[in-house]
Amino acid sequence: MEPLTGGALTERPVWKGPLMGAHARKRSFFQRLVLWTSAFLLPLLVVVYAGLQQTAGRILEKPLNILVLGFDESTEENGVQSSRTDTIFFIAWRPQLKKAGVFSVPRDSLVEMAGFGEERINMAYVYGGYQLTRETVERLLGLPVHRFVGVDFAAFKELVDLVGGVEIDVDKRMLYTDKSAGLHIDLQPGLQRLDGEKALGYVRYRRDPLGDITRVRRQQRFLSALAGELKKQITPGRLLAMIRISRKYLQTDLSPGEIFVLYYLFTRLDPGEDLAFATLPGEFYKSYWRLHGRELERMLAPFVMTDADRLLESE
Repeated sequence: MEPLTGGALTERPVWKGPLMGAHARKRSFFQRLVLWTSAFLLPLLVVVYAGLQQTAGRILEKPLNILVLGFDESTEENGVQSSRTDTIFFIAWRPQLKKAGVFSVPRDSLVEMAGFGEERINMAYVYGGYQLTRETVERLLGLPVHRFVGVDFAAFKELVDLVGGVEIDVDKRMLYTDKSAGLHIDLQPGLQRLDGEKALGYVRYRRDPLGDITRVRRQQRFLSALAGELKKQITPGRLLAMIRISRKYLQTDLSPGEIFVLYYLFTRLDPGEDLAFATLPGEFYKSYWRLHGRELERMLAPFVMTDADRLLESE
């Protein structure tokens, strides 16, 4: 069979080496530009990444306490948006232990709140924002807060999606809808990889006999699994994405370098050995979680700030 030709104006078969038009030349130029830019930026990112690693090493020589708050924005009956601290974590890094304590403060913990008497701790943000929340946590734990991170739901979902999801063994069927909070949870039990949207439902679900206490334990399991995912691949690109997410969604006084330190810390520690997860001990009292003072002291004893810690802290 004779090959098809381009008609009367040409005898060249149309399936043989088409001529390069203006669009193809532009595309070729753009491809070369991308390659040149990548060749320049990649070594630069590697140098910056190495410099941040050195900075992280110096910062992690000192004790570091970070207060992490997850906000629950809901719509009241009058249509007004209200914010409470749905989740409270206190992260205490101690270089002499080479370990970080991750302490969950149940949202219904009954505490003494300056100017308001006894109240559940998640009301501190309603009454006095971050400042009152910080003062209340410091008084409760007897430890200073060095840095603060406020986590938006959108930031949480993006972070989980950034690492490709997190593998979790969902312990039960989870089905719950709360229109005022914009919450719809629909998870089947079993081992599965949760994307950002499903992971948010997993850590927010609390329709259990122990309510928030069971939910806090799930959050700890999820953080441990997330730390495992972060360990799998450390790249400059992932670091830049982390900083972008933090700048867009997080409320924090962490510098970009310190954000890297937090990321670096979780990628270097073994979730099973070097991250000590714990929930502040207590018992249910009416609708509150009444804390056990002596057990709390024993739990925090390894992380108490020593004179040497305070000296390092001031340097």
